[in-house]
Amino acid sequence: MTVTPATARSDVPPGSSLPDAPTAQPSRTPTIGDKYADLLRPLNNRQRRAIVLRLTFSFYEGWRPSREEMADLVAVELDTLNADEAWRRQRLRALSTSGHRGRGPSMSPEGLTGK
Repeated sequence: MTVTPATARSDVPPGSSLPDAPTAQPSRTPTIGDKYADLLRPLNNRQRRAIVLRLTFSFYEGWRPSREEMADLVAVELDTLNADEAWRRQRLRALSTSGHRGRGPSMSPEGLTGK
């Protein structure tokens, strides 16, 4: 292509080169845990991946965790809440809500401890 005065850019002085175009950064693949990013932040990489994997499997079983459930899962992972207490809290939440949101096995004592 030949640049003629009619096609030349007027905002670039003659003899200078165009600024480099910004390079596109590869985007990160979104995960099912993205909406809980703030809750997952205290976890290390291994712990975060384990919870995202648990969420992925449970999603296909119909479980859509609330923020409270996610906070409890993170607390169990960080050892600031034991699995029995998290399970008790889950049962109380289930009793206090009239609608069933498809709780899956991830909030069972076995699911909380990963056993």
